[in-house]
Amino acid sequence: MLHTLRAVSITAAASAALALSVSFAAAQDLETFTFMFPVESVNQFHPFYIADELGFFAEEGLEVSFQDAGGSSAAIQQVIAGNADAALPAPSAFLNAVAQGFDLKWVYSYQYANIFTLAATAESGITTIQDLKGRSVGVSDLSGGEVPLVRAVLEEAGLTGEDVSLIPVGDGSALTVQALESGQVDAYSSSLFDIAAIQSRGIDMVTILPQEAQDFPANGVVVSAELLASDPDKIEGFLRAVAKGVVYAAANDERAFAMAKEIRPEEFEDEAIAAPNWEVARRLKTPPAALAEEPFGTHYLEGFQAYHDFLRQGTEEEGALPTDVDLSVALDSSLIEAANEFDRAAVEAAQ
Repeated sequence: MLHTLRAVSITAAASAALALSVSFAAAQDLETFTFMFPVESVNQFHPFYIADELGFFAEEGLEVSFQDAGGSSAAIQQVIAGNADAALPAPSAFLNAVAQGFDLKWVYSYQYANIFTLAATAESGITTIQDLKGRSVGVSDLSGGEVPLVRAVLEEAGLTGEDVSLIPVGDGSALTVQALESGQVDAYSSSLFDIAAIQSRGIDMVTILPQEAQDFPANGVVVSAELLASDPDKIEGFLRAVAKGVVYAAANDERAFAMAKEIRPEEFEDEAIAAPNWEVARRLKTPPAALAEEPFGTHYLEGFQAYHDFLRQGTEEEGALPTDVDLSVALDSSLIEAANEFDRAAVEAAQ
């Protein structure tokens, strides 16, 4: 019996050592992929984190490193500088960078509804954009992705920078709440997630952003044209893992929520914020009816063109797009079909 137990122990130890060796070797073979989020949020970008948790990136030979750039423009700058393989910026930041001459490609559309909005406090009595004349609007930051949108909306309403003041008041934080409660600002523009956070603190907000602007597309995956040309397989693998994460989260909503909560517990401590944010995240990544049968990541060209044309209003000093961008060149669909080549049923049933 002693010899048998010893043999079993040795065999088990050898098997464990072999498994560890194989695991280590596999880890050594993984290629690092640095990805820049505009903000750090597992809730908002849960399909990416879930894809990592389920090993979808590893299956593509990638070890992904998620980083918070602190804004869409900053995320793009990291790609331009070569410090990141890809980023997930807002269209406004992407279009401005391309208009300035940077050779970037939008290779995968992730969110299809405008992530930014403009809302006024119910107490202010503001119900239209024209009502903002002589008032102050809070923004997350003067370089935030919502600023070009706000300036374009004001321009369309016949208002200028002299008519409305833009004041940085943070991204739905205590500083934002204080600015709204004290009357420092009468309205606020930022992401839908920041608005949800404010409303959870008891401040009643009324959306005044025109419906057309609410339907503009939001964040997508951006890479440099150089990397797309030199290593398309690397980007394709990343996008396939992302598409798998989107598929899994859509098919397993409750499980996905639980997984996201396990990954970043502190982000889900306040249920009054976490639950509505989760619903916003789900809504944003739902494609319009016109794309319902298209592969994941397909670009909504009509919406993108409308956003582009909207951002061309006003002057460059006011944040308007300085020149036209050829969307047939900037929006790249070369990897979308390949990124969707996987067993959907197997992904939905992944453990």
